Amino acid sequence: MNSHHSTPARWVRRLAALAGAAVLPTVVACAPPGSGNTATVPTDPGPVSIDLGTDPIELTLYDGAGLKKIDEALVAAFTERHPNVTITARYDPDDVQAVNAPRVLASENPPDIARIIALPAAVANRQLTELDPWADAYGWNALPPGQMAMYRVDANGVRGTGPQYTMASGFTVTGFYYNKELADRIGMAEPPATVAEFERALASAKGAGLVPIMAGNKSSQVTFLVQMMLNSALGPDAVDDWVFNAPGATLDTPAAVDAAAVVADWAAKGYLPADTNGTDATAAAGRFAAGEALFYVSGNWDAATLQAKMGENVGFTLPPVPSGSPVAAMSDPVSNFAIPSGSDEKNAAAAFLDFLRSDAGRQVVVDAGFAPSGTGPVPATAPGSLGAEIQAAFDELVAADGQVQFVQNATNGMSGTWLPQVQMLVAGRTTPGEMMAAVQSAYEQDLLR
Repeated sequence: MNSHHSTPARWVRRLAALAGAAVLPTVVACAPPGSGNTATVPTDPGPVSIDLGTDPIELTLYDGAGLKKIDEALVAAFTERHPNVTITARYDPDDVQAVNAPRVLASENPPDIARIIALPAAVANRQLTELDPWADAYGWNALPPGQMAMYRVDANGVRGTGPQYTMASGFTVTGFYYNKELADRIGMAEPPATVAEFERALASAKGAGLVPIMAGNKSSQVTFLVQMMLNSALGPDAVDDWVFNAPGATLDTPAAVDAAAVVADWAAKGYLPADTNGTDATAAAGRFAAGEALFYVSGNWDAATLQAKMGENVGFTLPPVPSGSPVAAMSDPVSNFAIPSGSDEKNAAAAFLDFLRSDAGRQVVVDAGFAPSGTGPVPATAPGSLGAEIQAAFDELVAADGQVQFVQNATNGMSGTWLPQVQMLVAGRTTPGEMMAAVQSAYEQDLLR
């Protein structure tokens, strides 16, 4: 079992690095392992060195096209530090990058740095290099255990433990945007930190004729609410174990059912828009920006758009937790980069991965609207901006080791399971117990358990 506090994933890809894009996570199924997808080269690292010398080195990088802007900025900053290194990037369309990746990794000339979505499959196919020698050389083991868990896979294909294979370029972060003018109207002086405070704010907003929580559940945003309650009720370790496919992991428990029941109760009380199941994320963000709701459940990807439309009237806060509990929120890698086993320049590729957690690399990621990899001082943002609030919240999240993987990404089929189940939950057509049993059943079928 994974533990944020002992042994240090694939998740859904946002598929957009452009600031201001209102993009919801989508899961892309990878091609199954088979003929033509398996690398024939060994996965051992060879001689390990952190000195890149001065001789010319050429690297290739492979990613999804939606992340081209942030990758280019990272490459420029890295090669400024290492002028003898040239990095040429290759991009596939976002909706096929995961499908193409196994063949790209197994090709005669694989990239040196590659974004990996289906991590266990790539490891099982011996297509990736174990990074533990560089982790020792660069000190990556000092990273928060919750981050390190995202990079590990064991011999049985269970994520969260085992050797390290990846390093994130940066992270997404989820929580609640809130309308400051509407907060003043209902007497909410500070964003709620506890679930009890949050529910009092919801009741006050409803009483004032406002929509308490804007959510576009056509894009599965109410699933965010359900997971926020699961994170609080079960804790990050248990939720991550489920997403990482740990043996015996289950969400069909009384505590998980109670967590889902909280959201069902919110829906029954009218705390969500009546048309949430027919509203997508873009429309939900627009309606929130227009002043229809007190809160909007989303993530960093909406910050630039909301700041442009709302100015100083919008704030951001992490999900509320039970009184006395540490903060927790869904926060996944932007690009989970690995070194393919066929790379001829593994030391230089590892130097690029290490650069992602440097002050310069972290600043590039924050400038692109994401949260930074690793730990350290919060990168510079415009004082008083929405981006500054998000980065401060993420810093708090990392300090609490509260990053949690998205439940939709436990298996390739989970996104298609959660959406209709949560839509039925808010419509009153299923119970919390029935929903969690159905989710767990689909999970076990997907994993052939």
